[in-house]
Amino acid sequence: MAAGVRAHDLKHRRHQDNRRDGDPDAAAYLYGDVLESVVERVPAPDLAAAARVSREWLRAVRAALRRRPRRLPWLVAHVQARGGRRRAAAYDPCAGAWLDVPSPPRHATPSHVRLLRDGARGDRVCALSLSGLAVAGDPLGAAGCVSMAAPRVWRVDPVLAAVGGRVVALGGACRLALADGEDAAAVEVHDGLGGGWAACDPIPDALRDSASATWLAAAATDRRVYLVERATGWASWFDPAERRWGPARRLGPDPAVTAWGVAPGRAVGAGELLVLFGAKRADKEAECTAVIQAWEVDGDTLEPIPSASSDAMPLELSERLFPRDDDADDEDDIDDIDGERLSIGVCGNAAGGYVYNAAEPSRGAVMYELREEEEGKAKKGSAVARWEWVPCAPAVQAEPLGRAILACSPVGLDDLAAAVASTGPH
Repeated sequence: MAAGVRAHDLKHRRHQDNRRDGDPDAAAYLYGDVLESVVERVPAPDLAAAARVSREWLRAVRAALRRRPRRLPWLVAHVQARGGRRRAAAYDPCAGAWLDVPSPPRHATPSHVRLLRDGARGDRVCALSLSGLAVAGDPLGAAGCVSMAAPRVWRVDPVLAAVGGRVVALGGACRLALADGEDAAAVEVHDGLGGGWAACDPIPDALRDSASATWLAAAATDRRVYLVERATGWASWFDPAERRWGPARRLGPDPAVTAWGVAPGRAVGAGELLVLFGAKRADKEAECTAVIQAWEVDGDTLEPIPSASSDAMPLELSERLFPRDDDADDEDDIDDIDGERLSIGVCGNAAGGYVYNAAEPSRGAVMYELREEEEGKAKKGSAVARWEWVPCAPAVQAEPLGRAILACSPVGLDDLAAAVASTGPH
């Protein structure tokens, strides 16, 4: 340790001597606290490039990230255009900007992609076929895939999640291809250690009629997969380690809500919290068309936290997600709009996440940041510390007829290294 300090001091004095001697390169050299202070203000894509300049710069980057960690996850947009062509973009919440992600290698991920919820590492794109399941090795979908055998039940629209090293496939079975004894709401768990798929109890009866990814909102944590029926609010959870289901309850903080979403919440002690999102149509006299609220829910009982109050998204932001139709001038058109069912999508982790219009992802998204816990327990009151608008990704706008999948994940320097190398220095 002392030798390292002496070496740093000698290097420091050497650069000071060079500056006194008139060395023109010495004035542009950054080191020590000055370098770390500069690095703290650098956007993440440039931070990945800075970490490759030298060992000293790498140490400065790591020190800056330890001192000021970047809590919020990134929003990653995967766009599948016609002909199987894929594009992706990642939103850096610290810099407030989108980063284009290089196209993946031709066979890195199959062309038809879907989403796998992963509580530990963040969402991943994957592809499911009769021959196997291929999961992207990084959150940007640019690296090679991890492949495993396909579930035993043929599935066309399942909920897929990774929990504690196990992969879970829930519902979404092809009813026309079910064999004797197979269930459309079947659940299978893959241990991830080279073993096969094991059948578990199916999705509970309360959610059985909606047992597919189209109708179920899902959130994954390090312990469980949580399912919420988008239209009715019925919810339950599944523990892959113990291979058992929790209680099934209808979440009803507001009976006027017509669309539900769910995301992981703050970790409090040994328990888990969820953030439940609900969308409803606003009154005809209101200036906005939709109201979006958030509640904290106990992960074990699926009951709202008694001491927590609901958080309402600012009306100007919900209006941008669900804008008013200017052509709806007469009373009949207004009634038709009120009768339309809202559709919201949510992706996030214990620090925050994103809410978007699931029917029209090109509208953009709203970022939310959760309040940090204090001394091992969450602060009482509202859970959301702030809301912020996120513009639509250029990759989504460039493919108006494409299929957009929005995911949420922490993005590290290693994940950005390939993108920086492909796009050149910033």
